[in-house]
Amino acid sequence: MQQVTPPRHGTRERLCIGSHAERGNSLDFYMPIFRYTARNRSGQQQSATIEGNSQAEAIKALKDSGLLVLKINEVQAKKPKGEKTWSLNPLQYRSIRPADIEHEFHQIAVMLRSGISLLEALAMTAKYSRIGVRKLWETIGKRIEQGSSLTEALEEHKHFSEFTIQLIKVGEATGSLHTTMDQASAEMAASRKIKKKVTSAMKYPLFVLIFAIGIAILMLVKIVPQIKNLLNIMGKPMPPLTKALIDSSDWIMENGPGILTVIAIVVVVFVILNHWPPSRWWLDFIGLHVPVMGRIAQLNGTVIFGRAAGMMLAAGVSVIETLETMERLHNNTYLASRVAYTRKKVLQGASLSDPLNEKISYMPLMLRMMKVGENSGTLDDILIEMTEFHEDELNHSIDALVGMIAPAITVLVGGMVGFVYGAFLVAMFSAAGGSPQ
Repeated sequence: MQQVTPPRHGTRERLCIGSHAERGNSLDFYMPIFRYTARNRSGQQQSATIEGNSQAEAIKALKDSGLLVLKINEVQAKKPKGEKTWSLNPLQYRSIRPADIEHEFHQIAVMLRSGISLLEALAMTAKYSRIGVRKLWETIGKRIEQGSSLTEALEEHKHFSEFTIQLIKVGEATGSLHTTMDQASAEMAASRKIKKKVTSAMKYPLFVLIFAIGIAILMLVKIVPQIKNLLNIMGKPMPPLTKALIDSSDWIMENGPGILTVIAIVVVVFVILNHWPPSRWWLDFIGLHVPVMGRIAQLNGTVIFGRAAGMMLAAGVSVIETLETMERLHNNTYLASRVAYTRKKVLQGASLSDPLNEKISYMPLMLRMMKVGENSGTLDDILIEMTEFHEDELNHSIDALVGMIAPAITVLVGGMVGFVYGAFLVAMFSAAGGSPQ
């Protein structure tokens, strides 16, 4: 640390710890400012401000300058000149999203690969990121300046998954942080694309279904009673099709509150069961056996396991640590329990693939190829190859599901609307003097 000259008595001059070259851009961005009151060797009391990585470092610098610190408090963190701390664009203040982390991990990896230090990379990332994300990178940079590792700094925030933290930990230990950050970014991008594909695929069918139910309720509650009143006024016999529609409308009107109550109870019970660990385990287990949807859930679990485990093993993470991470990474509690069981068996000397093969877990092809990978010493490569294969299968399965749902909903909506209009037209024909048959 560079010796500093104390300020003259009564001045407000600011002390800076270390040279600009020693601090670099990162410390210039994160360096906190402390206001202190101290007494010099002559016994004179003075107040001023000083920059330092921490309060302890600021006190040490003042002591090295011959000052006895009486009081010191952090007043602000220095901001770079020209930094924009506000925006008229409300999107700048959105909460942190996975896409933000993914994009900025890649940026940091590129900067590290170019020879920029980690602190400088974090400072630049914070400076040019959205206002809503900036605080996260500032906090991480500050924790590293205080002596923490990047892994420890990331663990303090919920925005980073166990898988990401494990990769960063390996990168720090092996000196290949830029590589592991790129891998983490790639994994986040792949997971985000899968989720987006599933969500986008279900949006249209769900919208059409809700719209169809709304139209049907509107017709049964508003239009059908008017048809009934019209036929009663005209004294015309009611055609069988119209009578069936009116009977359905009357039943819904009479039992509507009860139906809504039952639906609400079912939803509440499902939410409770989904949050209670024992029942959640069974729901996830049953979900893997449901036709069509079960295959998609199994393929999704296979892709998650294959990609994350393959990356971690390739990065040098041990099998046990990989399984511990995968257990926490799975949203499906049944698959997480199978991973936990496998970890216990591996600790007892079993292979990785055999315990997973005992009951339904991942796709059979990946499990068979895992055994080949274990025997040949290429398990990480096999897992990555199987991930690519099963990811294609997952995409095809999702497309097939959407292809089945869309026509089915179209037929359902068409049948409902056709039934109502058919009943209405038959009634009008009967009212006009035609045959009700």
